Amino acid sequence: MICYFDNNATTAMDKDLAEQMLSLCTEEYGNPNSIHSMGIKANKMLEEARLRVARILMADPREIFFTSSATESINWVLRSCISFRGKRKKVVTSAIEHKAVLNTLKDLKNTHEIDVVEIKPGRDGIIDSGKMLEMVDEETFLVSLMAVNNVTGSIQPFEEVGKALRSRGVLYHVDAVQAIGKCPFTPAEAFCDFASFSAHKFHGPKGVGITYVKRGAPIRAVVTGGGQEKALRSGTQNVPGIVVSSIAMERAVDSMEAITAKLKGLKERLKLEVERIGGVVNTAERSVANTLNVSFPGVKSEVLANALSNDGVYVGISSACSSRNDSGQYVLDNMGLEAAIASSSLRISMSKFTTVEELEILVERLKKSVSLLKF
Repeated sequence: MICYFDNNATTAMDKDLAEQMLSLCTEEYGNPNSIHSMGIKANKMLEEARLRVARILMADPREIFFTSSATESINWVLRSCISFRGKRKKVVTSAIEHKAVLNTLKDLKNTHEIDVVEIKPGRDGIIDSGKMLEMVDEETFLVSLMAVNNVTGSIQPFEEVGKALRSRGVLYHVDAVQAIGKCPFTPAEAFCDFASFSAHKFHGPKGVGITYVKRGAPIRAVVTGGGQEKALRSGTQNVPGIVVSSIAMERAVDSMEAITAKLKGLKERLKLEVERIGGVVNTAERSVANTLNVSFPGVKSEVLANALSNDGVYVGISSACSSRNDSGQYVLDNMGLEAAIASSSLRISMSKFTTVEELEILVERLKKSVSLLKF
């Protein structure tokens, strides 16, 4: 039996959506930019998907753009903002952002000589909105903050920051990749100019990103070519992926309350079991219900994750020791956790498909592996 607890990395698609995607690839595969009836039908489905996403986000369909990933969306927004900064040269962000944000800003710092200020979180993994806003001055042209941290599941004060920035003439981007289906999010309530999403994080397919661009916010083309996506992101749209992604997003938001209630119960049970085994919980109370970051001091996270994998249990790790891992140890380091805690951490992330039986297997395998590997 496969027990999958790495849902912050990616999620399984609903089988009916996978079947629908196959049908769209093999039967209704027209190019949405073609003028014949197959193309017109594909374009209609594309725009219906855009409308669906806009309705979920309480946005204008003209504010919704489709890309290949959240990483592309983030790059598009951050690199666009450089073009509209005037003489200002400062960006304020957090030290625990996803690498898609941090590495893009690092590159922009090298190529455009901007100043990037990274605010560290408290020991709970949550950014102090006051400290972040204190760093916003007349030199600041952009603030970028994630809604939910992918490593710990902590919910950041993205709404507070957005509300405070409204009258300050500063562009505001929210990485909302881990928010959909886990905590309430709309661009209007976040007071943001831009937001980025990834379909495969909420049971959609890989290869579909969604970008929200507020009407009137400055943006420039990320890819030039045939003029698709209002000439801002050229390239033939992935209609099968976009259509099922919009439905997956709708399902995730509509079922959020029920799924959250279920996962809260599983999370509380898991916390108790981890502490009984001698583990440490690194995730704050202010966090999404599906995520728990834990450490087992004395056991290297990669070794423990591999042992669990051999038993058919799959978790994420925060250790920097694996080049294949989207290393999240920097998040725990920036929280001020001791090296022994940070280097022995696991990220356990659940989904709507997670069952009590799977959780029991995870706990049983953790007990076995930790007792064998602890030194």
